[in-house]
Amino acid sequence: MFRELVAATVLIGSLCVSAPSFAQSTQPTPVQTKTEPTDYSKLSFNEKSVLARNDDVGAQISLAKGYLSGENGAKKRPVNAARWLTNASKLGSMEAQFMLADLLWDGAADLQANRKNAVTLYASAADNGHMEAAYRAAHAYHYGEGAEKDSTKAVKYYTLAADKGYIESKNNLGLLYLQGSGTVRDLSVAFGLFEDSAKTGNAWGQNNLGGMYEMGWGTAKDLSKALALYEKSAAAGNKHGSDNLVRLQAVMKNSAPTEAETIEKPATEAGSAETPKAETAPQAENSATPSTN
Repeated sequence: MFRELVAATVLIGSLCVSAPSFAQSTQPTPVQTKTEPTDYSKLSFNEKSVLARNDDVGAQISLAKGYLSGENGAKKRPVNAARWLTNASKLGSMEAQFMLADLLWDGAADLQANRKNAVTLYASAADNGHMEAAYRAAHAYHYGEGAEKDSTKAVKYYTLAADKGYIESKNNLGLLYLQGSGTVRDLSVAFGLFEDSAKTGNAWGQNNLGGMYEMGWGTAKDLSKALALYEKSAAAGNKHGSDNLVRLQAVMKNSAPTEAETIEKPATEAGSAETPKAETAPQAENSATPSTN
């Protein structure tokens, strides 16, 4: 779970994050195959076993799936699944690396969890082009789960996933650019990443983009847009969006001039109400902890 991110000031200060959490080794060379893909669903357990023993990666992964589900002629044995996935991982299969990492993250019957190895596998799969593995690796380095916190590596892997369109990764990468953590602080880049996330209906992105409009970070200040985005985020059940909505509504209500004050103002000042002053910046939020189910 994530702890709340609390911003420091209404000026261009930095948002401080205090949140929970998620290595890298020499990467195996991906297997290059020139054969036509095999439909392993049509093969018997014994036929796949023969192929797997001859380093057929697809057969190894198919057997592993059987051992994980207890189907396709196999008994449910996660340890056996881990063995075949380990073989396929050593042969360079990013899918096997990702599956094995998921298996090691929480462990299973007769299989002890090993998050350090899981992060190494996520990173390896990410380097081979696996989008979700890139997000998992980034999350691990961002929050120090299974690896030491490393914001630079978090930026690297969030970027890999974001470039492939992974929305949660765009949101979290935006926060790192907003904070200047692991990269140079760039409010325009952060705004663009939050905007991309918000456009998909992502509640975290909507909340964080609302914060950018409220503060005038990376864009012109626009409290109406901020309010609308907080409303969307809150409607989706996002607590930060709901809290920011209530807070900004109160700020705008308290800052609105009364009828008497409006009449007393000189004509030259009409319609130029002072920008509301907030004591704290809006709450920003990370995307949820990735599920390994």
